[in-house]
This record gives sequence, C-alpha cells and structure tokens, in this order.
Amino acid sequence: MILDISSFLSGEEIVFNVEGELENKDIGKNLDDEFRIIGPIKFKGKIFKADVERLIHLNIFYKYETKCARCLQPTIKEIETALDAKLEDYNGKYNDDYEELEETVYYDDDLLDLEDYIYNEVISSLPMKTLCHKDCKGLCPKCGANLNTESCDCIQEEIDPRLEKLKDFFKN
Repeated sequence: MILDISSFLSGEEIVFNVEGELENKDIGKNLDDEFRIIGPIKFKGKIFKADVERLIHLNIFYKYETKCARCLQPTIKEIETALDAKLEDYNGKYNDDYEELEETVYYDDDLLDLEDYIYNEVISSLPMKTLCHKDCKGLCPKCGANLNTESCDCIQEEIDPRLEKLKDFFKN
C-alpha cells in the first residue's frame, strides 16, 4: 500500500491518520508451512510531527491458523501488534547501523510504502509455539491419544533409569 504523504510533509498538520488492509498473498512464502494467515491484515495508526522528527505508530491486526504445539489440533488465533518507528526521507541514504534501520520507516519522493514494514512486523510477531488453550493437556506419549478429548489407561509414571535406585531409597 503506497500512501502520498506530500500534503502532510509540506503542510501544517501535526497528525496524519493511516488506515487500511493488506492481502496476505505474498506473506505465505516467508512463513513455515505450519502457519497460514487468514483474511486481510488490517492496520490503523498515525504519523506525527514531533519537533524535527516524524514518528509513525501503527496497530496491526491479523488472524493466523496453525497446529497446537501440544495436541496438534488446528487452532486459529488473533494477534495485535504495533509498529513504532521514525519516519525518514530515503533520498538515496544507506544506513549501516542495523539497530537504527530496524526503528526507521523510509519514504521516497513523498510516497510511503508500508507493505514490507507491515509484513515484517507480522512475521516477527508470530509466536514460537501456539497452544489451542492455555491448559491444553497434549498427547499421551505412549498411545498418542489427545488428552483434551479422551483419556487413556497408559501408565504415565516413567522414571529416568539413572534415578531408578533412588525410588527405593524412601521406602525404608
């Protein structure tokens, strides 16, 4: 999504409102097969003039589908993340400082392309593992039954063979 911010940059306005949606068509190639973005990625925020700097704040909303890390059932989660950065004119600049680059959104010729910045924020906000619910019991390590929906008769007490002798220590 490319925005023309020329009137904001040259005008007296202090705040420029930004709102829109991105289709997730290109984001899938950057994700593992385990994740699938559902529907559009929505964003809403503002660009501010603060003294000599310009700042951007975007709230980003999206849904994704993956498998629960414990029970492997498909689950859908909603995420809200934020992009907070300085807004600078690119003008052919190249910045070697990676940390500063992470916190900067560049525009060129008064045009601001937010697509890559939003996609990067979505990818970096995905959790390492997702649970269907916080008290998911997972799968039985012996028979593979989903312990959320059924019970099994497997003996769950398994002792590390290195500690087997300590089991008898407290019997006396």
